[in-house]
Formats: sequence, C-alpha cells, structure tokens
Amino acid sequence: MAIMTTRFERQRGSALFLILIGIALFAAVSYAVSQGLRVTEGTMTGVAQDKARLEMVAVLDFVHGVQNGFQEMKLNGIEPAAVSFEKPTDVTYGTAPYDLKIFHPLGGKVIFVPVWPSLDDPAESTTTEWEFLFNTVDNVGGSGPELLMTLIAVPKPLCEALNKELTGSTVIPSAGDILGMFQHGTDQINSGNCADCAGKRALCVENGGLRGFYFVLDRG
Repeated sequence: MAIMTTRFERQRGSALFLILIGIALFAAVSYAVSQGLRVTEGTMTGVAQDKARLEMVAVLDFVHGVQNGFQEMKLNGIEPAAVSFEKPTDVTYGTAPYDLKIFHPLGGKVIFVPVWPSLDDPAESTTTEWEFLFNTVDNVGGSGPELLMTLIAVPKPLCEALNKELTGSTVIPSAGDILGMFQHGTDQINSGNCADCAGKRALCVENGGLRGFYFVLDRG
C-alpha cells in the first residue's frame, strides 16, 4: 500500500529544514564575528607595539646623538663636569660661554629633541622629561659617578620596547625610588636600589607604576 505524505507533514518538514538552516547560519555568523574581533584585537595590539618600537628608535637615536656630541666635546678638551645640558628653552641658554653647551650650535652642535606629546602618559603622576645628572651605577665605569641621560615616567609599551632592544627581553625590572635615582641623583643605582641595573649601561625599570629609563653617557 503506497504511503501518502500529507500537506501538513510536508509543511512541518520544510519548517524544520528552515530552522536547521537558521541555526547553521547563526553559528556561521557568530564564528565570523568572533574571528573578526580577534583580528581587530590583534591589529590594535600590533599597532600599539609598532608605535612603541618607533618611539623606542626615536629615543635611542636622540640618546646616541647626545652621546656622540658629548664624546666630541671631551675630545676637544672639555671636562665632563663642565659640559652644560641647558636646553634652548632655558633662560641661561643664550648666555656665554657657548662652547660648553652641548645643545648650542657653537658648542656640541647636538639638536635638542623635546619630549614629544605621545610620550606623556596620562596615567603617570609625572610627565616625561629628559634629565642629565651624575650618579653611580654598580659595575659600570670606574670609581667616580657616571654621567646619565634619563627619561622619567616612561609609558609601559615604550619601556618594554627599550628593554627588548637593550636586553632581548620585555621584562621591566623593579627598582627603588625612580625620582631619587634618575632625576635628583640622591639614590645610588646599586644592588640595593636596582639589582638588575648592575653592569648595564642602559635599562628601563619601574617602581609603583612609575618607570624610568637611564643611559650612561660617560663612565665614571
């Protein structure tokens, strides 16, 4: 006896088929959206990393430019302690003697590069600024203090990029009082204040979310 398919059964089968297609489409769309979000997140992370690398290159370029200018002044017979790091915006910049000023056309001839706005991190309590000071770094140089060029309140991505370039690792070591070591020079950069700094001519470290970068321009 032939089995007859009723109109109701055909409609029910079609509805079920449409429901299954809807579920499949929903799953496909959900997967596509999730993958899109992952790609976007990865792209945003990549952009931040690229920006940090570009800023790292700019920072080190300026640092090396200052280092070269300083060494040339030393070769011309100027004592390290006599070199002036007055910036073009300083009141005394236009006062002689000019030959002692590293950022003066008649002195070290180094073009001063002010800290650009993107380096200022709103999350930091202190805006970034170049500092030049004498301080002792363990196992670097001789018995005298080293001449340092430092950057205070370094954004975390830049700090990581600097360390990656300098040490091969993005790890930011912990240290003591950042301002005491890298701005005021009142705290020595020794094993007690910064164990990871020992023997390193340049490094970026942090304390309580405040990060500081130093570079030894001249060994003591």
